[in-house]
Amino acid sequence: MIKLAAFLLVGLMVTLAVQAAPANSDLSWEAPTTRVDGTPLAPAEIAEYRVFYTVDGQVTGENDFIVVGPTATAETVTLKLIPREQPYTVSFAITVIDTEGRSSPQSDTVSKKFAVNSTANPGPATNIQFDITCGSGCTIQEIVE
Repeated sequence: MIKLAAFLLVGLMVTLAVQAAPANSDLSWEAPTTRVDGTPLAPAEIAEYRVFYTVDGQVTGENDFIVVGPTATAETVTLKLIPREQPYTVSFAITVIDTEGRSSPQSDTVSKKFAVNSTANPGPATNIQFDITCGSGCTIQEIVE
């Protein structure tokens, strides 16, 4: 029997870069170039990225996710957050699926806090959108409405 782990892709490198404007930030992951067993992984062998996300929780393979193709295809996630005193924490992690359907281990989790305050009672929901683009890695750009 062959160990499945020998065929899985390696984890992804994660970075968080906050732009000068407070309502903008980018999360980015570099595409893996090797598998867990050390063999090369060509970009053509990546079928899709699964971007898992959660609000105020741990990111696991059970969370909601969005599928993004390996080219510069973009998808949008919109979260409606109700105003409250404590900030929300939105977290992301990514897995890579190869062309044979094998999944990588989940990347490190990257999180960002959002303060959603309002003087209205109850306050109106605030939409926070994330545009997700994958190509030679993934970039998640936050857009606050």
